[in-house]
Amino acid sequence: MSRSPLSDAARAACLDQVMRALWRSSLLGIPASTLLALILGSSVPVSRRVEFVVFVSVADIASMVCAGFYLRRRRAGTLVLRYPPGLVCMMFVAVAWASPALFALPSAHHVELRTVYLLFVCATSATWVVGTAARRLYFYASQIPLLLIVSLAFTLSGDRVTRLLGIAVPIYFIVMASLHQEVHGVVVSELQLREHNDETNAQLRDANAQLVRRALRDELTGLANRAAFVDLLQRAVGDAREHGTIVGVLYFDVDRLKIVNDSLGHATGDMLLVQIAERVHRMLRTTDVLARLGGDEFTMLLDKLRSNAEALVIAERVAQAFVEPFAVGGRSINVSASIGVATNREVTDDAETLLSFADAAQYRAKQSGRNRIEVFDIKLRAAIESRLDDEHALRDAIAKSRIVAYYQPEVDLLTGRFVGAEALARWEHPERGVLDAGKFVPLAEETGLVFGLDDAIVADAVATRMALGASGIVADDFRIWCNVSATHLTRGMPTRELARLLERTGCDPNLIGLEITETAVLPDVAAAAREIAAARKLGIKVALDDFGTGHSSLTLLRSLTIDRVKIDRTFITEFTRDSRDAAIVRRVIGLAHDLGLDVVAEGVETPEQARLLVELGCPRAQGWLFAKALPIADLRTRLDEQRGVASVNGEFAVSPGPALRVAE
Repeated sequence: MSRSPLSDAARAACLDQVMRALWRSSLLGIPASTLLALILGSSVPVSRRVEFVVFVSVADIASMVCAGFYLRRRRAGTLVLRYPPGLVCMMFVAVAWASPALFALPSAHHVELRTVYLLFVCATSATWVVGTAARRLYFYASQIPLLLIVSLAFTLSGDRVTRLLGIAVPIYFIVMASLHQEVHGVVVSELQLREHNDETNAQLRDANAQLVRRALRDELTGLANRAAFVDLLQRAVGDAREHGTIVGVLYFDVDRLKIVNDSLGHATGDMLLVQIAERVHRMLRTTDVLARLGGDEFTMLLDKLRSNAEALVIAERVAQAFVEPFAVGGRSINVSASIGVATNREVTDDAETLLSFADAAQYRAKQSGRNRIEVFDIKLRAAIESRLDDEHALRDAIAKSRIVAYYQPEVDLLTGRFVGAEALARWEHPERGVLDAGKFVPLAEETGLVFGLDDAIVADAVATRMALGASGIVADDFRIWCNVSATHLTRGMPTRELARLLERTGCDPNLIGLEITETAVLPDVAAAAREIAAARKLGIKVALDDFGTGHSSLTLLRSLTIDRVKIDRTFITEFTRDSRDAAIVRRVIGLAHDLGLDVVAEGVETPEQARLLVELGCPRAQGWLFAKALPIADLRTRLDEQRGVASVNGEFAVSPGPALRVAE
């Protein structure tokens, strides 16, 4: 396999090796030639010996100067690929060492001296096999003049033994050339390997540096990311604790960025974030640090504040940065910021806690109407601590099965019978009693506990439906409906988990239904459509809950394949007295029938509402007129009563029966 060509840097390194060897050998040439002159002794005239030593000395000094000049240029950073003076000096030294064969040894009387001289020549030649290993041209520039002159001088000698030594010199040259070729291959391969390793190491260093930058920098804006910000904040807080100074955190997010992303695309939203980062960054003091935590959330480290009021002044300057519109993609975009401020003087000296307090203040600013500044205070701290306590208690309640399902019956308005039920989450709190879902589901959504909460209610509903079926107190078409939260629908895979549960318990999928609110669907209609399609493929019915309260109700009916709609209670409450609500209910019922969908009314509280719904063609309803959400024991009691009445009046008697009595 042929070797790849050397790079310029590797070629220069080869020449470096030869020049260093030339400098060292030249340094040793003078004592070596003097030693040889002494060995020749009286057999060679003194004048000849002196001439030889002077000749070698001049050549060696010239070589040292030449090599030294080259090495100084390399130390200065000059890249030298060819150096002709080096070749000339190499040949000069070779001729100098060959000179005794011309003007000294032919007149010698002893063959032993020629042999000693030839040993010196061979030793010199052998050193250059290694000394010029990196450059073949320098090897031949040293060997050919030296060995050619010696070989010719010895071959033309009148002495038979000397002629034989002269004939042996070319053989020696061939051996040395072969050896040099092998050594040269090893050296070049080593240089190539070293160069490859250096290149690989450089790539690894670049990759590591890039990883470090990515680990500490936000890729979109180039600002510090959360990890870098928290590290800097922790150091600043430590210094502030030691020197008694004030450190603040300003936490802000961009109001209504989602509208920009949805209407103009995420690319436009990203460009807007970059411009926001650039504009706010220009307002920083030299000691401040701006970071992007992700999405539309930014933080600022306000170091070495003179007072808490100074943090508020900086926050107001940041708010002013959003007054002028941003020019993005040829459009003028107006956005604002909700800003929270916290300092270590009033609240904490821990970086993560200080950041969370600023986040809480920002959240209060957003909840209070957006485009405002809120400062963290003692009241907000108490609210946060209460929320953390509630989160811990909710987590504990889920783990200890204190989140249970209560069942609100669904009634057939023509027969008054319970024909289904909706499973609603209830928290059996040891101190506060039974809590409705509205008091803890939002907290579960924010903290990610909603996944476990949903799973607990669905498992309870499946077990209840299996038990009711085994007892024979419900008809085969009695279906229990389970709510799917917005977070679970868009970030989890509730249908897959439900399918595993049904398979594990052997429950018929047709006995379970899923209810999905419009507000849960709107954040990601595509994801909702996939989950709905997967559920219906299993045989699970799907209902669109709170129909009419969202912004795109009719669009959702076109985008989603569902089985029923539930008319929201806000339209039922006044529709017996408000002609507009009555018209809306009438149109929704008619639309559902036209689309082949079941329709259910929620929030029925009076007999008049029930009768009007029957007149409008709505066959089923839920509400306090029939029953509040019941624990499973109470539901079984009501179903037993209903079964007793059915045995007297007949299965399909058009009679209010016990189901139409007002719930106590």
